Amino acid sequence: MERTFSCFDNQNLSGLFSHPGKDGGIEGAKPLEVHLANTSILANFFASEKKLALCSTKFLSQIAKITALLHDIGKATSFFQKYLFDKKKIKRRLTRHSLISAICVWGTLNRLIEEKKIQEDKVFEGFTAILAFFATLKHHGDLEAASDMLLLSEDDIELCYEQIENIEKEKFDTLISNISCVCPEIGFLTTDTLKEFVEHAKDSIKVFKRGFRKLFDTEMKFFFMLNLLYSILLDADKTEAIFGTLVDIPELNLSYTDVDSFRRRIFKPENFENSIKTLRDRAFEEAINCEIDENRRIYTLCLPTGLGKTIISFAFALKLRELAQNKFGSKFRIIYSLPFLSIIEQNYNAISQILSFCGLDITSDIILKHHHLSDIVYKTKDSCQDNQEEIFDTDVAKLLIEGWNSNIIVTTFVQFLESILTNKNSNMRKFHRIANSIIILDEVQAINSEYWFLCKNLFEALCTSLNCYIILSTATMPFIVDKSKAISIVKPENYFDKLCRTELYFDTNFSKIGLEEFVANFEFEKEQTYLFVTNTVSSAKNLYKLINQRLPDMQHKITILTTHIIPKERLRRIEQIKNKKYKIVISTQLIEAGVDVDFDHVIRDIAPLDSIIQAAGRANREGKNAKSKVTVVELVSEERGRLFTTEVYDSLLIDVTRKILSQFQKVDESKFAELILEYYKELVRRGVIETTSDDRETSQKFLEAIYRLLYTSSDCETAAIGSFKLIQDEPYKVDVFVEADEKAKIIWQRFAKICEIKDIFERKKRFLEIRKSFYDYVISVPKTDNIPINFENIILYVPYSQLTDFYDPMTGFKTKGESYLSF
Repeated sequence: MERTFSCFDNQNLSGLFSHPGKDGGIEGAKPLEVHLANTSILANFFASEKKLALCSTKFLSQIAKITALLHDIGKATSFFQKYLFDKKKIKRRLTRHSLISAICVWGTLNRLIEEKKIQEDKVFEGFTAILAFFATLKHHGDLEAASDMLLLSEDDIELCYEQIENIEKEKFDTLISNISCVCPEIGFLTTDTLKEFVEHAKDSIKVFKRGFRKLFDTEMKFFFMLNLLYSILLDADKTEAIFGTLVDIPELNLSYTDVDSFRRRIFKPENFENSIKTLRDRAFEEAINCEIDENRRIYTLCLPTGLGKTIISFAFALKLRELAQNKFGSKFRIIYSLPFLSIIEQNYNAISQILSFCGLDITSDIILKHHHLSDIVYKTKDSCQDNQEEIFDTDVAKLLIEGWNSNIIVTTFVQFLESILTNKNSNMRKFHRIANSIIILDEVQAINSEYWFLCKNLFEALCTSLNCYIILSTATMPFIVDKSKAISIVKPENYFDKLCRTELYFDTNFSKIGLEEFVANFEFEKEQTYLFVTNTVSSAKNLYKLINQRLPDMQHKITILTTHIIPKERLRRIEQIKNKKYKIVISTQLIEAGVDVDFDHVIRDIAPLDSIIQAAGRANREGKNAKSKVTVVELVSEERGRLFTTEVYDSLLIDVTRKILSQFQKVDESKFAELILEYYKELVRRGVIETTSDDRETSQKFLEAIYRLLYTSSDCETAAIGSFKLIQDEPYKVDVFVEADEKAKIIWQRFAKICEIKDIFERKKRFLEIRKSFYDYVISVPKTDNIPINFENIILYVPYSQLTDFYDPMTGFKTKGESYLSF
């Protein structure tokens, strides 16, 4: 790790401080010039790494450096200095420092641009300083609509004047003199200069307000520039305050040829034509030999399930990375993004295997796993200490993980997309790490279709402005990319046409049938393995019960997977399923995409066609058997008198699926690609999928929010960037901690003690230490009349002594009343 530095004499400090000492007093307090100078050095480093089409590296570095150098200049007021060491820490109007700091940044940049000391990039001419103003203004909060961030009242102006009058001139002059060693151009700043900036701001910012109301930047350049400046400032500020260090990420010495060596060593050869191994080899070779067009940034990998998309996409990403780094002379990271937590571990482990095979240490600066339940552990090898493992303190680990300080990031769609489409300070800190990256979006079909047009436009702009490359990987490629702008890494027809592992049947004998009748009439074959995929938790539980009743001698060979089962047990069962422990598995949709399991016969309650095709990928995956069956049925809730699928999916999607499937007695796997294409075309014809800006649906509304920098909106009918959520909140659900075993008892005791800690920051820190283990026992269930103990209005709690009242070891939480879908 490389320490940041300060270039001023410690004995000639201003006597102003940015952060108190550990005990909240002046002893050990951080001098303001140290914080400002080091934050500026970090920001300059982060910006200088970027090689972008959006703006020149020099321009970005200059703006980021000066913004960071002055972002906390408002802390120089006597009001803030008194507040800093006040043990009660009562925030008052006069202690605010963001507005006066933002005006200082704005005025300084304006002057330096006018004096030609900063060469403003043409596309941002006249707007650079105001974008930096926004970033500074909200660096302790969340971004708002641009026009709202320009609301400067008379009260705000008077506040700034009063704060400037309460800055000790001598201390301020010393402060400026000290930080000028980082950027001599700001040496002109005095308290009188600050007053001039405030006076000038009164009139100028009103002009910008009118300008931003008219803004409609369809190229998203203003959006990306503001996000970059804000993200760089946030990351530099927090890194300096918590760590004080520039994190040294080692070179990733790994090539796609190394992946090829791994593949050849691990997978045993098979000599017969059209075997899965032969097709995997062919797909890998075709992908690696795919010609890269330097002017095209989006690549698609559409292959049937089981043909090694994870390894192929990672190898191709390494090839792109090598080309990009040679071309631009800058480091590129790989971001591997997936839809579900259930496959994060699987793919993280697959990539880690490759790294280990190539002799690389599995350290956090090489590969990092990040989602909302991941362990807060960051470890590296200390080259100065005989390569000993170095494990960082929880606060530092959280900072480094959430800031994506690594070569390879394995994360969720939620983390990735909500780092871009957000107004949240905490989410956007890692945004600048998306620039100069190779992004793999695996199982991309899992993105809700209402966001496809949004993602199409966003991905294209991301590639153009932030110098990214994107690989979209799936067995059912959605209409999320313009084919004329994308390169297909392999020819899908060469693989779909060769496969005959499964046949898909839409069984009219099981059309609109109740669960009892379905189980009574279903023919089980002794040597076959079965996967039943249902649409709701309640139907999965009932189906599990009925099959056990019909096959009492098979109970030890039957299991169930739903989100009403604690995550720890779910993962254990998935491993057991992979190891062929069970003959019959009943599951909700959580198993249908990306989970490497293999069955002889898959039965899927009717769902959108792309979901059915994904479920089909769990049948005869290795192609070792004769053709396996995939049977689509229509199960009815006898209690409600309607299809279970209507509780989950839009009826239009089901109508289209039924219309397409009813045309065939059976569909061979070789025709799946044609089938899914026809399905998506029909959805476009029916207006379900947006394809142009004229459609005015969800995607277009979010795009317009981006074009207008509308991060927030007071009108609930108007889409705002900050209101984007890839997965919508489920207000009818509550979280429950289930004390399912002895380990859970110990974790709960630790949690209860943590809740007694009065200091909120210490309490959060201690919880982070147990978060992963804690959430191994947390499930999200419907609000019903079977409600366990409410622990201090924090979380519902099932103690071990009441376990049998609320939790079944096989089927999970015992609900009463309504039941809803749970992925």
